[in-house]
Amino acid sequence: TENPRGTLHIAAPLGVGRRLIAPHVPEFTREFPLVDVRLRMTDRKIDLTAEGLDIAFFLGRPEDSNLRIRKIADCDRVLCAAPSYIAKHGHPKTGAEIDRGKHNCLNLRFPGAREFQWELSTPDGPRKFDVQGRFECDDSDVLTDWALQGAGIALRPVFEIADYLTSGALVTVSEDTPPLPVQMACLYTHRRHQDPKARLFMEFMIERMEGAVKA
Repeated sequence: TENPRGTLHIAAPLGVGRRLIAPHVPEFTREFPLVDVRLRMTDRKIDLTAEGLDIAFFLGRPEDSNLRIRKIADCDRVLCAAPSYIAKHGHPKTGAEIDRGKHNCLNLRFPGAREFQWELSTPDGPRKFDVQGRFECDDSDVLTDWALQGAGIALRPVFEIADYLTSGALVTVSEDTPPLPVQMACLYTHRRHQDPKARLFMEFMIERMEGAVKA
């Protein structure tokens, strides 16, 4: 435990990996110099066991209930667009104004993905709205780039676009029916949790991620 060694195989969504994990990997390896880190970043859903991963960070709800889950935080999300898009297409205040193709929605999609619905908070409780758009991508940062260019409305975690909201490059829409927060957590098997290097990596990153998400 004092001198863990070996290779860790970690997976994370692109935004989480780029902003919250990758910057701290060198610090972790300086503290634990006998551990090598293999970080795989993808927004697609991964199979932790089949892909030989020790830990998988994720946003959302896991499908495999046989894995252990360590919750990190609830991440606030917003629907956002560039001022240029709003000037041209209007400023929707509710999900009903976005529903069923009334606005160009920028969607994260992979092969075999189902039709898109955004779950928003309404006065009557959570409700799913059908959304459509001309652009889709499997890289969440591309959706942000498209939104910045005025191409449409994107659903994004606040921690990923906070600087753009502060500068005014992106503004929130659907303020009367905002998106529900999304869970940030990590998955691991019981066996992996007993591995000192996996446990140490998880604790090390969670401590730093919590502060970044809540800031």
